[in-house]
Amino acid sequence: WTREKFSIQVHEGNTFGALIKAEPFTKINDGYYFFGTESLNWYEAYEKCRELNSELVTFETDQEFDAVTAFLTANGSRLNYWTSGNDLAKTGSHRWFTSGQRISSLRWARNQPDNAGQKEHCVHLGYIYTDSQKFELNDRPCSQDANSLFKYICEAPEMETIS
Repeated sequence: WTREKFSIQVHEGNTFGALIKAEPFTKINDGYYFFGTESLNWYEAYEKCRELNSELVTFETDQEFDAVTAFLTANGSRLNYWTSGNDLAKTGSHRWFTSGQRISSLRWARNQPDNAGQKEHCVHLGYIYTDSQKFELNDRPCSQDANSLFKYICEAPEMETIS
């Protein structure tokens, strides 16, 4: 993992070798992530990411999940973080909000998702149980109670080269 800080340098209109500013995002493999330090509900976390022109994190692969959670673990975190995952459109059909793709991850905590109390519709990652040994996915109420105030992870869109 690298904490790269970039800036755009343009000389007399020539963008050859221009670099794009990445902070406050952290580069992990091919992605750029922001780790919010405030504890918010899912909707507030979504808005914070939008303010950064990004989205709540979507794990396209288990490898991406593993890379991000390895970064968190290496930095001593065992906190809870919101992802873009939810089943707000159809209960029981958990999808990544940003892509609409079904969450097919093998990283769910045991017996999850369970929609406890018929009110758990947003997906977070964390050490779910007291005996958990790693980060896993779990469903929680999006905003209904104080137990649903978590940190959040924003993911910057893929950077494109314009020519």
